[in-house]
Amino acid sequence: MQRVEIARFRPFYAGLFLAILMLAFMPLVFARYCESLYLLNEATGHLAGLIVYIASALFLVVIHEATHYATAMALRVPGARLLFNKKLVALMLDYDYMSPSQYLLVTLVPQALTPLLLYLAIERSVLGGIACVMAAANLAGGAPDVVNALYFWLVHGDAKRFYLLYRWDGAVEGGVVEYRDKIIVYIM
Repeated sequence: MQRVEIARFRPFYAGLFLAILMLAFMPLVFARYCESLYLLNEATGHLAGLIVYIASALFLVVIHEATHYATAMALRVPGARLLFNKKLVALMLDYDYMSPSQYLLVTLVPQALTPLLLYLAIERSVLGGIACVMAAANLAGGAPDVVNALYFWLVHGDAKRFYLLYRWDGAVEGGVVEYRDKIIVYIM
């Protein structure tokens, strides 16, 4: 018989805090590489620049999630699928379960987009400013996932599998870690 433990999942909040810090400090860190943001705004006008930023951000979200999905498929994660969550207004990867190592890899692979975007930013083309913003957004958007995956891999690396825990309205409420002798239910 398996025993069930219930725990609060605090690493998620550490990931959110890290994401906010990244968004706040990335423009300062990459300021000299992102000077083409000014050139883009001057060339296109402020409204057109804003539309380009929004379109770029939406494109990045699709590419980021598609990278999660492609990695999950390559690792043969059962039930891997892309879903649009109406409650969160977000595209997300859903799955039946993953091992801690699969979860870590699926989470980390989209961060490979960041150096590519920074390379484009360093080239100082007019699109470099957009690439710089997208690199910051990719790092910040992936921060909660990376913190969660590292936590599960370090703390629960010997677990059999990990499940997402959903609320009745479809929102992710936490996760379940399954061992041979116990189940730990994390609630956010």
